Amino acid sequence: MIIIFILICVCLLNSMNISWKGINEQYLSKENTSVIKGVFILFVFMSHIRGYADFTNKIDNNVLLILDYFGQLMVALFLFYSGYGVFESIKRKPYQYINSFPTHRIVKTFLDFSFAIMLFWLLSVCIGVRYSIYDVILSLTGWRSVGNSNWYMFAIFTLYIMTYFVFRLMHHNNFKSLCMISIGSIIYVLILSEIQPTRFSNTYLCYIVGMWYSYFKENIDIILKKNNINYYIITCLILILYLSFYSNRGINIFVYNITAILFSLLIVSITLKFNFSSQVLSWFGKHLFWIYIIQRIPMIFFNYLGLSSYPYVFLLLSFIFTVLFANYLQIFTSYLKNRIL
Repeated sequence: MIIIFILICVCLLNSMNISWKGINEQYLSKENTSVIKGVFILFVFMSHIRGYADFTNKIDNNVLLILDYFGQLMVALFLFYSGYGVFESIKRKPYQYINSFPTHRIVKTFLDFSFAIMLFWLLSVCIGVRYSIYDVILSLTGWRSVGNSNWYMFAIFTLYIMTYFVFRLMHHNNFKSLCMISIGSIIYVLILSEIQPTRFSNTYLCYIVGMWYSYFKENIDIILKKNNINYYIITCLILILYLSFYSNRGINIFVYNITAILFSLLIVSITLKFNFSSQVLSWFGKHLFWIYIIQRIPMIFFNYLGLSSYPYVFLLLSFIFTVLFANYLQIFTSYLKNRIL
């Protein structure tokens, strides 16, 4: 556990460039955000694997404390970056992008997820775990699970569907569309927080904030570029608010959402000055979907074989097979989707 954490730190420090004057112009570029996503998907991997094996080493316990600190916040940036990226594409090609959204975003994501569900179902059959047809069908939406991580996919599906229909209904009026998605997202949080575990909704609003950030980005950048004082004042304000909300995040679902939003903005503020260009972490960020979805398959399988009694062997094998699966499944499914769609 500690080795992965040290490698993350080494990759970050080794690839770090500081913008002493002004801001890092590429702070929300795909390359830069891929590195940050790579860091947090590795945190997610470490967080999940602890559910199958006990890491009792004192040094590993320090890593576990860090993971406990982040908790659900480690996925907040995935939603923020997703919302930002979607709206950036809408700004560039509004009609073309939205018209192709069902095929290129919703259907492609659903096909990938369905393929992953099939693998989980096959694994469950092989190890003697039985799921009802009802569970399998609902797992395709992310509402239920057949051993996979599911809530994030349900959130993404609802956000993508809402994005498509709202922009079509609002006739591509960006401001009105964002207002409608904001209202829809708040309604989602209110409803889902009552009928599903809080993880389904406690970072949900980060997606729409990512969209709003894209909407106001040019104005934000002008303020930040004006002088360094503006940057430090805004960053300190975000930090103070984040720490204030973090200590009270458990009060209700909206306080947790605000904490997640502030956390995302804090990381964005850091990348305004610090540029990370690690190719290793970028690879993990670019393979985020498959690493996130597929990582539990080797964990479940090696746990079934009893290897979780040897935590470091279990960790190493799970990590290696997750990386291999993520790489080849992304290649394979991309080929299939190009042939089908």
